[in-house]
Amino acid sequence: MNTLGDIRDRADLHLLEGRYLDALHHYAVVLTLEPHHLDARLRVADSLLALGEIQRAAVVYTAFARHCANGGHPLRALVALKVLTTLEPLLAPLLKSLSDLYARGSTRLGRGIRVAPSNEDAVLPPDFSIGACPAQDKLIAHAEKLGADLSKAGQIYPDKLPPIPLFSDLEPEAFERVLHALKLRRSRPGDVIVAEGEPGHSFFVIARGSVAVTKHLAHGGSTRLATLHEGAIFGEMALVSASPRTATVVAETDCDVLEFDRAALAAASRDVGAVAAALDQFTRERLLNNLLATAPLFKPLDRRQRFDLIRRFTAHDVAPGVTILEEGTPGRGLFLLLSGEVDVSKRDGGSKVLLASLGPGEVFGEISLFGDEPTTASVTAATQSTVLFLSREVFHRLEEAVPEIGAYVRDLGEERLMDTRLLLESAWEDEELLLDEDQILI
Repeated sequence: MNTLGDIRDRADLHLLEGRYLDALHHYAVVLTLEPHHLDARLRVADSLLALGEIQRAAVVYTAFARHCANGGHPLRALVALKVLTTLEPLLAPLLKSLSDLYARGSTRLGRGIRVAPSNEDAVLPPDFSIGACPAQDKLIAHAEKLGADLSKAGQIYPDKLPPIPLFSDLEPEAFERVLHALKLRRSRPGDVIVAEGEPGHSFFVIARGSVAVTKHLAHGGSTRLATLHEGAIFGEMALVSASPRTATVVAETDCDVLEFDRAALAAASRDVGAVAAALDQFTRERLLNNLLATAPLFKPLDRRQRFDLIRRFTAHDVAPGVTILEEGTPGRGLFLLLSGEVDVSKRDGGSKVLLASLGPGEVFGEISLFGDEPTTASVTAATQSTVLFLSREVFHRLEEAVPEIGAYVRDLGEERLMDTRLLLESAWEDEELLLDEDQILI
């Protein structure tokens, strides 16, 4: 074993194989070499618990939770607190300490820093030896003392702490009740946390470790979409919409995730409004960030211009079946689809022709922006959707300031007019062919 990470990997292997005494020995060595190592301190507590040393484990969990909470790692602190409150429900008031630090209104919240993570690539001295595993009683007593001792762990904590996404938007009482309702899921590498296609009833926050996000391909197989790490939130659309899971999430490393499900939301029923509002705000911010990064409309703009422009849009939630634009009416401005799906259709004689289905990031209403022409098609929400609207007047001021925006929208409008003509001509030819065939006697 050449690095600190090698010892930690061996400790993890022992723990997964159920060799808890060997695991405890290796984690204690890591913590002795690197007192700042958060995972090693947590795993000392986990190993003590696995050995049945509940009281000793509780001492280490408590020290770990206090250290992480004050050091800017609240999710890791919450892992320890959830284990503690499972062991002894009377310890539930400990959650209040986290609420005091991280709920809305805390004077400690700000643009803070975290206690720096350990360097697992640190090379060990050539003559280093991990040594034989001590006698059980001696090792257990030593591990408890080591895990609870924070004197060498760097207790100079930052004045300001980084907020927890979503949760720090809650008032202290709501924050505390939500923490009570959260479930801790401890996963091993390869464990499926979320399966694509299954009903979604909860969202998750990664407290420790990493997960892989994959999606099935239409022609078979799957593709990797992303790797998510500590602090990432996934599955949040399950509490915003009733749609099934759109991807599979698998534990890539040993990891801890915090689950918030509909049952937990019901348990915190007094705070449903606060949680829903915070979740909705978080989801919209994530969708907006994705939109700003990917939508062609924003490509000519720098980061500051993009955020300045998005503030000029107004957001509107639209239920399925609601008509957003009616063909033949005066054009009001430009629409940008934030989430959901809309259908674009046009009247052709007595029939209605579906021209296109648009998804997030696409714009509509652009054709009537130029000149005084009425809208050339109707747009109807196919699913629950959120649209962003920019008035005609604001758009034209933007066009003067950034001609590339106007050029993009104008080109898009001309391209769609051409596509519409071709589609309608094709539909007319198919109808003529059908009529001719209907006249054939067989």
